[in-house]
Amino acid sequence: MEHDITLKQILYHLEEGGDRKAFFINETWYTYRELASLVAGIQKMIMADLGRTAHVGVFLSNDLHTYASILALWMSGKAFVPVNPQFPTARNRSIMDQMNLEIVLHSGGLEPDQLIPGCRSLDTGHLGLDTGLQPVLNTYDGVRDAYVLFTSGSTGKPKGVRISFFNLNAFLGDFMEYPAYSFSPEDRFLQIYDLSFDGSIPSWVVPLACGASVFTVPPGEIKYLAAYKLMQEHQLTFIKMPPSTLTFLRPYFPSIHLPAVKYCLLGGEALPGSLAREFESCIPNALIQNVYGPTEATVISLIYDWNREGNGRKEHLGTASVGKQLDSCKIMVLTDDNQAAEPGVRGELIIAGNQVSPGYWNNLELNQRAFIDREVDGKSSRFYRTGDMVMMDQEGDLMFLGRNDEQVQVRGYRVELGEIESLAREFLGGKNVMAAGIASEAADMQVFLAIESAPMDSGPLRKYLEMHLPPYMVPGKVKFIQKFPRLVSGKLDRRAIQEQLAE
Repeated sequence: MEHDITLKQILYHLEEGGDRKAFFINETWYTYRELASLVAGIQKMIMADLGRTAHVGVFLSNDLHTYASILALWMSGKAFVPVNPQFPTARNRSIMDQMNLEIVLHSGGLEPDQLIPGCRSLDTGHLGLDTGLQPVLNTYDGVRDAYVLFTSGSTGKPKGVRISFFNLNAFLGDFMEYPAYSFSPEDRFLQIYDLSFDGSIPSWVVPLACGASVFTVPPGEIKYLAAYKLMQEHQLTFIKMPPSTLTFLRPYFPSIHLPAVKYCLLGGEALPGSLAREFESCIPNALIQNVYGPTEATVISLIYDWNREGNGRKEHLGTASVGKQLDSCKIMVLTDDNQAAEPGVRGELIIAGNQVSPGYWNNLELNQRAFIDREVDGKSSRFYRTGDMVMMDQEGDLMFLGRNDEQVQVRGYRVELGEIESLAREFLGGKNVMAAGIASEAADMQVFLAIESAPMDSGPLRKYLEMHLPPYMVPGKVKFIQKFPRLVSGKLDRRAIQEQLAE
């Protein structure tokens, strides 16, 4: 499979799309011709300035320039490293420093103190939408990184996941050829995700490869209401969102009617079967899917068609099945003694195949822990250990059973509780702390923090965490416990502490 086949499809639509609508951003339409011109203008700028630089930062905005910047980098064979200006400056500088970024692209308003020493910024905001240029797809090696996304790290420092062009194209090829899909230029896609989250890729890269339209949810808006407005007013046909976003719409389900929706993908966190069943009547003509995939295995690795006729509505302990793997992926379920689990036996999900990341950026120790070699059918394959516990049924569908470590999903983002604990412990001078993910009655996940201490003012700690963590990781509640309960072994009784946090 060619590593740039998807980019060739996008380039075709940039060249031939003309006045067809590509993006609807902040109540403004942008055509494929305008997008193509901007991509070409940025591409000319970066090729004149970047030389052999392989990784380039992009300060994210909800504007055409940001999307065009990513496309320009990809068509030039360079990796995109997202930098979210809504996240704390200290976190962003940590990412830039780890990547040793020399260049970042932005569309205006970037302050010098947001950069690390030696890193320069290129302002694309002055480029108009009619440069008179045409984008070019350069030849490059598919093993190059397409992007490096930084996720929460248990050491207190975010870790960079590398995804190559080969990985990205393997996913996009399988996804776009999934038997249940039939995309066309007439389709209208909802883009609700932050571009620093790989869940965004099906919502904007796929439609551009099909010549379709992308409708973005503006930052600062109440996401679920803005998304519903777009779905209703523009008759969107493809929607993808975390289940927790959908839970906020739950009170309005009786009055929601979206017959234009053809595909509804829910992923990034466990999907309650009850939520999927209730939402079915709102989208009577849609296929609802539960999609699963760690960043390390490129966006989506498994899909379950929830309401396809004859497929049933499988769930385990109230959680919808995550289904079967895409063709580019191989999966195994490992028992505690590292043996292949039989159907009906709980174990850790491991994933191999063309979608699996080359590894973490500059982190040999973590790579050795997270990626293992296993022999399957007489052939050795490199597997990623997901840390997710699953059980396979007799038909080969996987049931999600939770995590085997202290990682949770919050609003679709992966959160290492150890990162929050590390920062809190540092601020508190080494006091015992424990972070936990607590599900509300609406099924959305929140992070709470317990501190082994007499009650005190938690305001300074909260300010410190807000300076170093994105908003979704800042604990929603802080509870002081005079003495943490412990197990006979002396270890913290995390279950008992979590129960106190949930009270």
